[in-house]
Amino acid sequence: MTRHVVIRIAALCLTACSAEAAQQVDEQPIMTQQGTELQGIVLQGTQVQGMTMRGFRFAGATLDGAALVNLRLDKGELVAERNTVTLRGTALLNAHLFAEAENRNVHPPQSAVVEYQITGVVAEDARYDPTQTGNTFLYTLAQNVDNTGSWQPACPVDSDGRRVAIPLADTWDERGTRMSSAPLFTLGCTTGAVAKCYRLGYRPWVTGYGNLMITHWTCTRVIRADYCGDGVSHTMNGTLVNLWDNLGAPGPIQPRGTTPVGMTFEAAWGQNGAVCFSHARWDLHGDVAAAACPNRLQPPGQGMKPGTVCDNVAESLMHGGGSARMFDESDLNR
Repeated sequence: MTRHVVIRIAALCLTACSAEAAQQVDEQPIMTQQGTELQGIVLQGTQVQGMTMRGFRFAGATLDGAALVNLRLDKGELVAERNTVTLRGTALLNAHLFAEAENRNVHPPQSAVVEYQITGVVAEDARYDPTQTGNTFLYTLAQNVDNTGSWQPACPVDSDGRRVAIPLADTWDERGTRMSSAPLFTLGCTTGAVAKCYRLGYRPWVTGYGNLMITHWTCTRVIRADYCGDGVSHTMNGTLVNLWDNLGAPGPIQPRGTTPVGMTFEAAWGQNGAVCFSHARWDLHGDVAAAACPNRLQPPGQGMKPGTVCDNVAESLMHGGGSARMFDESDLNR
């Protein structure tokens, strides 16, 4: 690929706040708006008030009242059997799925099972497939609100005017940590970080680029400005970020390209958050952004410690055991 991507995320929000649109300036918009939720699913109704999405169950799915057997993911597509017939693509239209939501901030923790219906299935656009690996479908979902039969859209509208989700293996917890979960999988709305990073090309199931599961996870930290890797998104509208990766051949998937006017190197990233900040980022309230993880991100010039400082890719590889997989440039003065 010869293009680079510009994503609007925040650099300075000191508490979790709504994230900004992600846009690609050279070919097409990647996203128009992202929330702080990784999956982007909007839980509606009193039954799930205060809860967050854990994931969708493989078990219990039905179609036209009949059980779907062996519901599974084949790369970026849902597949199941019914009466010994394999169903995939639009054959799963109107299938009913069940998801688990929970609230761990109360004692005892609360949980709920939420019913969804697949109301639309289309193949992913080729422009969101930089690795040209295909096999991804977009699913429109409706939630049965409070089990009343009132079906409401589960995803916000994305930059293409769609309310769709992409299926991925595993789940993410409230700290933004990717969790292996055999009974559950993720349907991430295309307005959320999980699907955004998938659409940037970091498809966890793709081979030949090293461990894309880790790179995809890293990308979700960058998109949400989750500096400390604790699930807290430090984002605000108006800050442009140019991101790229250091994947080996045949990569990178997102090359660096030319630095956009007004931007400067901001940070290097791994799956646990920012590996180091540039001097410019530290000077612009970097100490506040990193306050939640002082053992990982340390300002420069404190006693004999040089701090976790990197002003370019080469310097970033001297931190975190060389764990940096992605990098970004930002218009830090906006």
